Amino acid sequence: MAIHVGIIDQDPVRLVTALLHRQSQAERVIFIGVEEQQNQFDQLCKVLLPKGIQTEFYVIPTDINIPLIKSKLVELAEKLKQESAKVYFNASCGLRHRLLSAYEVFRTYQWPIYVIEPFSDELCWLFPEGRQQQQVEDHINISDYLTIFGARCELLEDNIRSPLETTIETVGHKWASNAYELGPGLATLNYLATTCRKEQRLDVELSEKQQGYRELGMLIDDLNDAGLSSYQGGTLTFANEAARRFANGEWLEWYVHHIVEQIQRELLTIQDYSLGVQVYRQIGEKEVRNELDVATVVNNKLHIIECKTKGMSSDGDDTLYKLESIRDLLGGLQARAMLVSFRPLRHHDITRATDLGLALIGPDQLGDLKTHLHQWFLKAGGYEKTSFA
Repeated sequence: MAIHVGIIDQDPVRLVTALLHRQSQAERVIFIGVEEQQNQFDQLCKVLLPKGIQTEFYVIPTDINIPLIKSKLVELAEKLKQESAKVYFNASCGLRHRLLSAYEVFRTYQWPIYVIEPFSDELCWLFPEGRQQQQVEDHINISDYLTIFGARCELLEDNIRSPLETTIETVGHKWASNAYELGPGLATLNYLATTCRKEQRLDVELSEKQQGYRELGMLIDDLNDAGLSSYQGGTLTFANEAARRFANGEWLEWYVHHIVEQIQRELLTIQDYSLGVQVYRQIGEKEVRNELDVATVVNNKLHIIECKTKGMSSDGDDTLYKLESIRDLLGGLQARAMLVSFRPLRHHDITRATDLGLALIGPDQLGDLKTHLHQWFLKAGGYEKTSFA
């Protein structure tokens, strides 16, 4: 039996990904932590137990008392020694004083010690010397990732958008490539589709002024040609609810998700992706819900993409701060986030996004969305092709 030992901290993803790596042969894991980390341990159990990995929580003192911490760790080491098992220490996580104390104890017992390098996601051996480092396999999915950070999620079924796959590719690309020209028209189309939603109907009458909008007319022609709507006598009628949602701004989310799906066929470090992820977090007695427009896990790192078809003149900071907060809460230190905006971004928004560590794709880049997303995913590290002995 292979037993892995690691220290729980606020970003324990690398404790989990190492266990899912096939060559680790992990059958049991012991998480070291303080009593206040019981909830974190419970979340880790939700991910690992269904995968057949036994879990154990070993409590150490909260006080910064190195002799006492080492004494407790020696007790654990002696217990493991009596079991005659293969013991490995994952030194990737943990507060400095706990991590160094554990390293000294496990090094004394001559047990292998490794660390998962954050950017490359490689398993690097600290002891013994001479072992070759290797790329950790990408097995963690979106649901597992969010569970580790205390959230639960519901993934959107593709039923409502799957019939529009061809439309998403053709019309989505056309609209994205002509953002500046079509921007005002799309704002009006969004308003019309919102009116239908509020009135729970699929048809809406255009005002005389709206009927004269050239850009709006171009968009309606695109919808008609794709079989998503009909237009007669100043009344726009959507073919179904999916078509209305497409026109209501969701076309950009669906298009981005479609591009991610295309890239995944070429970039094997993309291990999971989903559209419209509903995320629920418990804060006290209240459950808070957030929606991730597009989420993907690349090289064992959560990536969140927020899609915005409206301008950010008034709420730009709120959008960016919220995206940064969600990224940190749901993905830890290695998570990454991007805003894809159909409307032009102010210099202030661009500067703020840079300060917050957020990636941006604006209307200038939307016509070549696949290239820009591909480059962003590459910066998550890892290898495009993985090979294991």
